[in-house]
Amino acid sequence: MKLHELRQKRDNIARDMRALHESIGENEWTTEQRDSWKGMKGSLDSLDEQIKREEELRELDTRFVQDNQDDVRNNQDGQREERSADDRRNEAFDMMLRHGPQEMDAEQRALLAEMRANATNPGDKGGYTVPKEMLNRIHESMKAYGGIANFCQVLTTTSGNPINWPTTDGTTEIGELVGENQETGKQDITFGEKLLGAKKLSSKIILVSNELLNDNGVDVQGVIAKRIASRIGRGEAKLIATGSGAGTPEQPTGVITAISSGHTTNAVGAISWKDFARLKHSVDPAYRASPKSAFGFNDNTLLKITEMEDDQGRPIWLPAVAGAAPATVLGERYFIDQAIPDLEAGAKFAAYGDWDQFILRRVMYMVIKRLVERYAEFDQTGFLAFHRFDCVLQDAAAIKALTGRAA
Repeated sequence: MKLHELRQKRDNIARDMRALHESIGENEWTTEQRDSWKGMKGSLDSLDEQIKREEELRELDTRFVQDNQDDVRNNQDGQREERSADDRRNEAFDMMLRHGPQEMDAEQRALLAEMRANATNPGDKGGYTVPKEMLNRIHESMKAYGGIANFCQVLTTTSGNPINWPTTDGTTEIGELVGENQETGKQDITFGEKLLGAKKLSSKIILVSNELLNDNGVDVQGVIAKRIASRIGRGEAKLIATGSGAGTPEQPTGVITAISSGHTTNAVGAISWKDFARLKHSVDPAYRASPKSAFGFNDNTLLKITEMEDDQGRPIWLPAVAGAAPATVLGERYFIDQAIPDLEAGAKFAAYGDWDQFILRRVMYMVIKRLVERYAEFDQTGFLAFHRFDCVLQDAAAIKALTGRAA
């Protein structure tokens, strides 16, 4: 029972004891009355002990709260201050997007100057770092354009400094059996090394009408964030899939470019279920056991797969059951990425393996510029966003490609 219930029960017993006492008055107590009194007294004592224990526990809880209330208050104040600072930055950024710095008050100008100071890359001169809330919206929307990005290992860094990333293929390295007191041999680990940098991707200029910017009922940040996500998302997806690792400016080395072929189709311009089975088994079982193992291909390839049957006439594709099981190909999960090529002679049009071995590095901040005079005659304002990223395949044996047979 709760403390107030214990107290209520005790009060009821106490009232009964008083009523019994008053009803007897000056008369002599009978044995039955004494037994009744003793019974109520025993119950009262028991309740008093329970109430005492509950009160002691409450006192301990109260003392704990009092002893820690300063820490709790400081933490809450810090959270309120942080939220307030984020809100102020978002308001300042929204004002900058709509009207530019000239319409901002002193506090907003200071926050805007801070955003500009954070854009430390020399190529971002004149830009402003996108606040956290808008950046999260952009990254969330980008998920729609890159299936690889949703399955690989994403490394988020606060700066774009180059990282020397080790690469290797450990499938040929095994231990050895040795006898008692026998000297063991040695085998050096063969490491490669690739530079994981921060390639710079532009959204191209996004034009927005000034009527739209001046309409307070329009979520300007949402409109711009959606368009940035579309352009940056598609651009990143294409490069992390098929980037050449060369060119000016230098492209990242995409995963489809980096992986070797695990199997070539048996026929020119056609695929069968056996091609996908052989692709799957070209990958070492240790990688196939990974929770991130999956097929990857584009939607045109999926359409062909949904019509395939094995030699017993069983479909190799199974649809998803909501809340119970994902869609599968040959019992394996898959994802769709439109940046993966179509089936063509010599093209790597599908892949399978442990996608956790492919690293996508994203720099946490994004920079946006506001262009006014350039489009003044059209009564439009231009916005230009920059996103920095890079990628590397750290284990060459982890993912293999399915290649179309050449004519």
